[in-house]
Amino acid sequence: MVKCQDIQFTPVSGRTVRLTGDLSKCDIEEIHGVIISITCKFPECDYTVKLGDTIRPRAKSPYRVNVIRAHTEVGKVKFYDLTVARLTDSSIFVLPLMGMNRKLMLWDSLFVNAFVGTDMEDDCIALLYRFSGEPTFSKFESALCSFRNFRRREDPDPYHVLFVFDVPDDAKSSYQAYKEGKYSMIDDIWKLRILEFHDFDIDGHTGKILFQAPSLREQLEEELDVKLPANAELHSKPNFDIEIFDREYYTPRKKVI
Repeated sequence: MVKCQDIQFTPVSGRTVRLTGDLSKCDIEEIHGVIISITCKFPECDYTVKLGDTIRPRAKSPYRVNVIRAHTEVGKVKFYDLTVARLTDSSIFVLPLMGMNRKLMLWDSLFVNAFVGTDMEDDCIALLYRFSGEPTFSKFESALCSFRNFRRREDPDPYHVLFVFDVPDDAKSSYQAYKEGKYSMIDDIWKLRILEFHDFDIDGHTGKILFQAPSLREQLEEELDVKLPANAELHSKPNFDIEIFDREYYTPRKKVI
């Protein structure tokens, strides 16, 4: 990977690498408001990263860049996040059906995304992780493989591990409600476990979706300039182009910039 002393690439999760440093020398190219490339020019080096490129912030840890997001503060770019993928809705609403919590599921370190299907099966819970050679990850793998509803494990590429599980029997109706976009029909016990898993407040955005909060309905009606039906769900239905694991989308390319 090209190295410039004036900018730094730091992995912040299993999905994202953060670009920081002297960003005043960096320009972006956009199409319809979507950032498609960043070019940084310094006396000692030039660096460009585009959507679809693969970067390697650490040895043996390449990230494919499918999303570039700018984070600003007082009108100035503070950092850029170069991301493998946006967080799926399944990561919010389905992962908690496995039990435990974010910390135990390595949410902030190696977790990438959750899915409701793969190219080999439907109606499952599939969890994608960034591979680590650390002993703690080996123990974590063993723990997941010991789950009663564990189905299979695979390495879709040398840098990721995919774990596939059956949907727990007591969560099947809630799982189906999620797939149909009927968030309010998720069983109350699982609604509360979703909020507990993520440490979300019941009055936060996800809680308002699950419990059809009037305040969120009013907000959406104002934003969309429509009158929503009384029983309308307050979040879009899952997009299965995103919610089903696509190995090509996540796999780093052999060429690393």
